[in-house]
Amino acid sequence: MDNNALITLVGKNTVDGEVDTFELTTAGKYMKQNGKYLVSYEGSEITGYDNTTTTLKIQDDLVSMIRFGKAMGSSQMVFEENKQYTGVYRTPHGTMSVDVYANEVSVDVNDDGGEVTLDYFVQLNNCQPVRNNLKVKIRKVEE
Repeated sequence: MDNNALITLVGKNTVDGEVDTFELTTAGKYMKQNGKYLVSYEGSEITGYDNTTTTLKIQDDLVSMIRFGKAMGSSQMVFEENKQYTGVYRTPHGTMSVDVYANEVSVDVNDDGGEVTLDYFVQLNNCQPVRNNLKVKIRKVEE
């Protein structure tokens, strides 16, 4: 399947009071499969995930983010409001545990696109948690 959507990512990371932001618009894929919406796009240097494919599985108020890349390995994070999920982050240098706690998960999508907003904390191997805000805007375009 060819790219059929424009994906805009607006992100903010806060570590020890330091805020890092980014915005990126890229081509991606968007479809509905088995009652879930799937959006997939290639990362870039701007997002910190160059040569990495990110796929969001969106269902009601539950969002799963899966990343695969040669340099970074793979990871999966699950976002459900006021819940914590523990997963694994596999890198070429080893495996780390990943804890994700979602403060807010807002999903407003339909067959034409929409918007997903995530406000969450990520903690790798019991290190200091990092607060993240991510807004994903999806606009389906003609195939």
